[in-house]
Amino acid sequence: MHTQIQTERHIATPHRALFTPWTDVLLLGGGSVAALFLFKLLHLGAESVAQLAIVMLILANFVNHPHFAYSYQLFYGSWKEVKNGGMPADLTKRWWLAGFIAPIALILALTAGALLWLNGQQLALGVCLNLMGLLVGWHYVKQGFGMAMMDAAFKKRYWPATTRKAMLMNAYACWVAAWTLGNSTQIAKDLWGILGIPMNVPGFITIIACTIAGGTTIWFVLEVYRAIKQWQAQQLNWKQLPIAGLTAYLVTLYIWMGLISLDAAFVLTIPFFHSLQYLTVIGRYKANEAASGGWSRGQLLSFVLAGAVLGAIGFWVLPGVLDYARTGALPKLGGTALAVACCWIFINVHHYLIDNVLWRQGNPKVKKYLFEA
Repeated sequence: MHTQIQTERHIATPHRALFTPWTDVLLLGGGSVAALFLFKLLHLGAESVAQLAIVMLILANFVNHPHFAYSYQLFYGSWKEVKNGGMPADLTKRWWLAGFIAPIALILALTAGALLWLNGQQLALGVCLNLMGLLVGWHYVKQGFGMAMMDAAFKKRYWPATTRKAMLMNAYACWVAAWTLGNSTQIAKDLWGILGIPMNVPGFITIIACTIAGGTTIWFVLEVYRAIKQWQAQQLNWKQLPIAGLTAYLVTLYIWMGLISLDAAFVLTIPFFHSLQYLTVIGRYKANEAASGGWSRGQLLSFVLAGAVLGAIGFWVLPGVLDYARTGALPKLGGTALAVACCWIFINVHHYLIDNVLWRQGNPKVKKYLFEA
């Protein structure tokens, strides 16, 4: 039987949001839909798309790269809770795994892969690049699902257990389908001159994966429809429903993951919108923490600037110095930059692992500064 949503009085429960209901919808994914329609209308040519790629690479320094750095700041900033036993035991184990064991293993693997690559053996580094590609999809759908659950918790309109299960299973099914579609040819993916392993997923596997994704989508739609009908029976308006989170979920799975045909120019903007979604949550988290701890604007600004500096160091400065030391030339677009590629792979993969701990249910700081604040 479908789980009954707890009845709550319309007047007694005001809506809550990260910022405002409208801005939440736009920042958590709705803005990217508007961008997609704009690109469809403009029909940008190859030259314009190339110019857009440069623009998005510049914007990455202010949005994409800092969003990785902020996750590091929050994750390792919880060391005090880990050391003092303020974090649940199971989460503490995951913290040690993601915070120390995993990065050491990644560094060793990438170092070995780079040394082999320099000796003409590209397999190991290609595997690392493919791993990053695989985890990109996993991270995206997990974040989309997490946004749906977060918004529901904010609004205190929790999705029923069967609906949550349908949403999670559909997220994984769409991830697998998108991965098989993206790897249905033998074209190798390239990152700073480093090639991944060319994949050629058999057509029948792609068909099976897409069929399962379609089936779970129908299941998900039916479950969400039932839940919303029950909320409507309580005469709740849209501001009291977890619409922003649902928007984030839908946009992530079906637009950002490429299950809906996309404009080539729009694809370049997806990491930007994904990072913007993340930064929206970080912004509310840090604002609440500052308010509860009496932080000054200067301290908040220091956190923001530190993220920008760390992002620049991790993505450009450190690997740029290493590549310059090896080749005597600075990395450039269209060229091969071994250290840049390795650092980008490391940060991306490690980010996905620490996020799986940072935003997990039971994290006391997330509970305190995001949901209870």
